[in-house]
Amino acid sequence: MNTIAAPVAAFLGAPLLAALLSVTSTHTRFLRGVNLATMTVLLVSVVAIVREVLSQGSATTLWDLVYLDALSAFILLIIIAIGCTASLYSWAYLAHHLKQGSIAPGQPKLFWCLFHLFLFAMIVATVANSLGVLWVAMEGTTLATAFLISFFRSREGFEAGWKYLIICSVGIALALFGTVLTYYSSVHILGDVSAALNITTLQKVAGRLDPQVLKLAFIFVLVGYGTKVGLAPMHSWLPEAYSEAPAPVVAMLAGVLETVAVYALLRSKSIMDPALPEHYTGNLLMLIGILSFVVASFFILIQHGYKRLFAYSSIEHMGIAMVGFGVGGATGTFGGLFHLLNHALAKSLAFFSAGNIHRRFGSLEIKDVRGLITVQPVTAIALLVAGLALVGMPPFSLFLSEVMVVSALATQSFTSDTLHLGRSLTIIMAHDVRSLAFVTVMLVFAVVLFGGFTYRLASMVWGTAPDGVRRGEEWDVGHIPLLLTVAAIVGLGVAMPEPVKRLIDKAVTIIMVR
Repeated sequence: MNTIAAPVAAFLGAPLLAALLSVTSTHTRFLRGVNLATMTVLLVSVVAIVREVLSQGSATTLWDLVYLDALSAFILLIIIAIGCTASLYSWAYLAHHLKQGSIAPGQPKLFWCLFHLFLFAMIVATVANSLGVLWVAMEGTTLATAFLISFFRSREGFEAGWKYLIICSVGIALALFGTVLTYYSSVHILGDVSAALNITTLQKVAGRLDPQVLKLAFIFVLVGYGTKVGLAPMHSWLPEAYSEAPAPVVAMLAGVLETVAVYALLRSKSIMDPALPEHYTGNLLMLIGILSFVVASFFILIQHGYKRLFAYSSIEHMGIAMVGFGVGGATGTFGGLFHLLNHALAKSLAFFSAGNIHRRFGSLEIKDVRGLITVQPVTAIALLVAGLALVGMPPFSLFLSEVMVVSALATQSFTSDTLHLGRSLTIIMAHDVRSLAFVTVMLVFAVVLFGGFTYRLASMVWGTAPDGVRRGEEWDVGHIPLLLTVAAIVGLGVAMPEPVKRLIDKAVTIIMVR
């Protein structure tokens, strides 16, 4: 084992141990102490992993069961960044609901157990040196989060949890078909069943895999993991789940789980691309990205609940990221990866703010929230920052990543005037017309989104607060994640730290392998 083995072992062991310890006690101090120790270990470990990857490149460890490169290290960085802020926010969030009697005294230990198991499953999915283990871990996230979505034990929560469980399980089953087809293609080349899904082995023989089999495999993988991402038209579970789940859980779903599902897609894409026709995976990603962007835009305009508003915004932004990966090239791929980080930060901030608003106003309806700037001024500022970032306003970091994606799309040089989407569907269009059409669609709907989104947020922030709503911000530990996330969104919009840029640059080369 190499020098990276110790931080990886800590990375895998800490959340699993925390999950076991969390069920042993109902004392708040003990549960917080376990969570704090766990997140500290994860934070130190991810810094060590990023440094090792930047200096040494990719590495396998723990008997080749774990594979780390710049792409997986970048996703791990997002997991821990949002995980730390969400866990800290949960302290005040759970304390409030315990005080109000909306959760039973024994529920926090269940929350922390499932929270750490959720983290563990996402970490395993990101570091596993096997497409099969990756799939198992993604299924594990489904099981953990189904219980977290229905945490408040309301009728609506149970319905949202069951809908999420059923739809995402179907999606994961389809991803399994894609994984099996990849196995079928590789085992004929390798002749070794034990290594047929090994990522490092597949990378060596990627160009020799059967392209006809991989075409079908990628479609299954795209639809399967795309369901977890919440891409249209597989998104129907997402608005209900995000509306009913606790705020810190939704921050993890929108900011982290979607990102890990995108990682599963990108990892499969990087293995399949060398054997597939040029632009095959890119065309599919670009079209499903634009479809998600357009569908989400329509639904954003008719939403009456602020958590559902942010839910459809997640679909929109994942669509933008898919367009970036679909266009490809250095700019498009960099923009897509950078957008994943920016979206995770902005969306977690949005749902932290939503949690504060719900606790004070007692309603999820936009029309019931008025005068937020006088009732909760810090939360109001955080909500405005999140909202303006999500609509792509400068100087926030999402503006930069969106510009990268759109500029890559506008300057894309298509090598063919035919857009092949399978045997039965081929679109013939001049390459310059195609670029112009796609960019025009995105810009038009971006303007529509800007108007609809900002109007709803402005109506919440300004105006006269309803009678009976107590004024004044109650400072607690839950405000620290808001301030940290605001600083990160603004900071990344002004200047990107050099280690982050280097990490994304290295990840781009992994995705663009052909």
